Amino acid sequence: MSRPVPLTAQLMATLTLLAWGLAPGGVASGAPSRLRAAMRDDLLSKADYERMERGYYEGLLDAGRSLGALDGGPRLRESALPRRGWTHLEAAPFEAGPLASVVADVREFVLKPNLSIAHQGARWSTNSLGMRDREYATAKPPRTFRIALVGDSIGAGWGVSDGQGFEPTLERRLDARSRAAGGPAVEVLNFAVPGHGPGQRWDHFTRVGWAMGPDLVIFESTPADAGWDERRLRGLLPKGVGWDAPVYRDVLTASGARPGGDMAAYKRALRPYRAAFAAGVFRVAAADCRARGVPCVWVLVPRVGKAVDPAERRRLVAQARRAEFAAVADLSDAYDGIDPAALAIGPHDFHPNADGHARLARRLDEVLRQRPELCRAWAPAPALGADRP
Repeated sequence: MSRPVPLTAQLMATLTLLAWGLAPGGVASGAPSRLRAAMRDDLLSKADYERMERGYYEGLLDAGRSLGALDGGPRLRESALPRRGWTHLEAAPFEAGPLASVVADVREFVLKPNLSIAHQGARWSTNSLGMRDREYATAKPPRTFRIALVGDSIGAGWGVSDGQGFEPTLERRLDARSRAAGGPAVEVLNFAVPGHGPGQRWDHFTRVGWAMGPDLVIFESTPADAGWDERRLRGLLPKGVGWDAPVYRDVLTASGARPGGDMAAYKRALRPYRAAFAAGVFRVAAADCRARGVPCVWVLVPRVGKAVDPAERRRLVAQARRAEFAAVADLSDAYDGIDPAALAIGPHDFHPNADGHARLARRLDEVLRQRPELCRAWAPAPALGADRP
């Protein structure tokens, strides 16, 4: 999905490394190991490309929905390769685009309120609270069951128009079925913000979501969540932001990181705790919900055309289980066996189209129907699989 370094450059770099490794005396006294290490750091390995893609996924969403830029979108500039294997996109980051407002806290940015615009081929609307959703009263209406969705760009419906994401699709399904059975109205409130890492998602929800009185919380996660918070914090901590965030406090303390450092220093300090950040966020989110008596379902959703690394998937699911969410749902196989071209919003993008979102909504609906204890006052449901494609 990311544009590769030319084969010739890779071959020459590899031959150089081999030459240094085989030369009995090295290039200069005391220098070979340092030179080899530097070269290995600069080579763009498969892991480097994954980090590049995650960087796009996290904060460069406004640069366009095509990673490879083969459809006329922004291109990765090979001439601007930095020392550590990153590239830059020739476009504004998401927070500088028309959908977002910058905030002076760990969230970095949020969606602008009261939007109604066409953006990169999709109709985007937000309500007065800056949610990509219809307008809701803060006070929950009588005979209403409220579900809060905490998520990222997939949860927010990046690349599809209003009403086509899995959140509004799920809301329509649940509400219609409940009302038909004489049950309460069902509202699914979308607190997802494109580009937010796990900790930012939960921080955002705690600021604006609890006041809405949810009866159930869904925490949406993706395979990109591993290491996401660590990379975000490298840039935030030098600005003095993030130190007091409850979702990060324990891991920051364990890392020994202290105010006053730069990005390089925090990279060294935080890198060994890469996986611990997501685990810490999950623990805080699950504990917050338990303290309020609100069940929280952790859901792992796939990215279209991106094979899920089995070890990464197992690690994330295990972290969620250890956090003691009310339920853990692994939907990473939701697109298995389906041509990615039929599910993606573009030829080189992992965000799902309307059909991909509909499939996620159906799978998530099944999860809730299998766990009726999560939904107090929930209406009776038909047999599982009755309307599954």
